[in-house]
Amino acid sequence: MIGQPFYGAIVVLAVWLGMEVAARLAKRRGLPAEHVWRAMLWMAPCALLGARLWFILLPPESVVALGRTTQWLLTNFFDLNQGGVAIWTGGLGIFGAVIGGGAAMWFYARRHKQPLGAWLEIAVIALAVGQTVGRLANGLNGEHYGVPTDLPFGVLIAERARVGLYSDLARFPPETTRFHPVWLYEMLLTGALAFGLWRTWRAKTAHNGDLALWYLLFYCGGRFFLEGLKVNVPRIGAANAMQIVCALCAAAAALRLLRR
Repeated sequence: MIGQPFYGAIVVLAVWLGMEVAARLAKRRGLPAEHVWRAMLWMAPCALLGARLWFILLPPESVVALGRTTQWLLTNFFDLNQGGVAIWTGGLGIFGAVIGGGAAMWFYARRHKQPLGAWLEIAVIALAVGQTVGRLANGLNGEHYGVPTDLPFGVLIAERARVGLYSDLARFPPETTRFHPVWLYEMLLTGALAFGLWRTWRAKTAHNGDLALWYLLFYCGGRFFLEGLKVNVPRIGAANAMQIVCALCAAAAALRLLRR
């Protein structure tokens, strides 16, 4: 497992690469690339806020098991050790980051009279690139793993990163028990998605703004199946909350594309 500084460095690298991709694509479309960096001043804090709120509203099972339910996190919001404000203790959600950053992007585009559809297409390509790099931090930190597997590419998970029934080291010895590297599967998913979106964008074969819908369809569709492998997921009752969200988003994107 890696320390917080190295983890943070990978996340910063992921954000920077995403922005570089966005700036280069903007230039190729004749859009002012400086808007990428200016918009990020709005998008970064909104994405961070959205990511934290998502975690508070849908905390994973390991957090709930400690009594840190949504109600507790909100009631003790200003607890600097474990409360909702304690973002430095970990706990962010990519869907919340996309919603928060997307809302800021919409506001920025409206304010500066920029073509939202064109920027959305650039944004989803850059987002997929950033996600691909960012998931590496999760993998190196022993996060986002799945159920045990006998496949040769399964990964060992340290004791401190185990959650739930997999904390039983007698049943699941850390030296021999391998788990699905869900973080790696998602890296492959977003990497392929970034390449496919870029090729479509370059060929100009999609309607304006459709790439954002394709991103939602394929990312959420793929993530739905990956969530079925993951351990330590947020739940609504007995259901995997992330699978519900992914199914709804993928279905909405598919319906919108069919109406085009």
